[in-house]
Amino acid sequence: MNKTFDIKRFGNVLRHDAMSYLQNFGWTLVVLLAIPILIWFILYINMDDIEAVVNYGRYGFLLVLAIIAMILAPSRLYKNANDSRKGIQFAMLPASNLEKFLSMSIYCLVVTPILYLVGAVAIDCILTLIPGKNPYGGFVFGGIFDTIIVMVELTDDLDLLPLPFYQVFLFLPYVSIFMFTNMIFKRRKVSKTIGILALIGIIFMVIFIRVILNYENIYEYDTIPDDTQEVLVKCAYYGYYVFNIILTSVMLYLTYYKIRKQKY
Repeated sequence: MNKTFDIKRFGNVLRHDAMSYLQNFGWTLVVLLAIPILIWFILYINMDDIEAVVNYGRYGFLLVLAIIAMILAPSRLYKNANDSRKGIQFAMLPASNLEKFLSMSIYCLVVTPILYLVGAVAIDCILTLIPGKNPYGGFVFGGIFDTIIVMVELTDDLDLLPLPFYQVFLFLPYVSIFMFTNMIFKRRKVSKTIGILALIGIIFMVIFIRVILNYENIYEYDTIPDDTQEVLVKCAYYGYYVFNIILTSVMLYLTYYKIRKQKY
């Protein structure tokens, strides 16, 4: 039997984690799925003062909730994986480190968003079909397949190639960071990670503002030739996509490395 990966052994790990998923994360998903219902009810009560909510805005809201679910998943499902005492059960699973890591990645990065979005879209469709006055103007599922994100409106004929799973790779790096920090921090894993990311964000914001203030010509965007503008936006569009893929890969590798080196 292959010590690194065996399909039958991997299937057993997936089944084990599936049972743990329902026990440790089921109610979290239920609460997050209840939020859209609460929002609909609030909008329904104030229907006279609020126009119908467009489907794209609702899709963005559901996507944010799916990201929250993915952020919470590692600390709910594998909170003891890096605990020298409580992590014995994780360590004693009859599976290789690679199989444990793959199962962790599947449930945190694939199963969680699919389960939440399927459930949330189904609930949204039911709410949309309610007869009479309804704050929802149309179904939400059309926005799921929209992969174009408008960054800067430069020219009418700006040719940006639609990239596969563009929106996925906008948030996947951050979720993979929470997977890694879940194997680093012992307590308050989510809050510590958010604090670190917020601090990094503030530092980059300060640097960005200083650069802007030092180069006032950047404000004169209309003076840049259209060809140069198009090149800059394409570099940002494709560069950010590639950067996110690289960052996600690095975080996932570090998570796997930490699982391999974890001492119990």
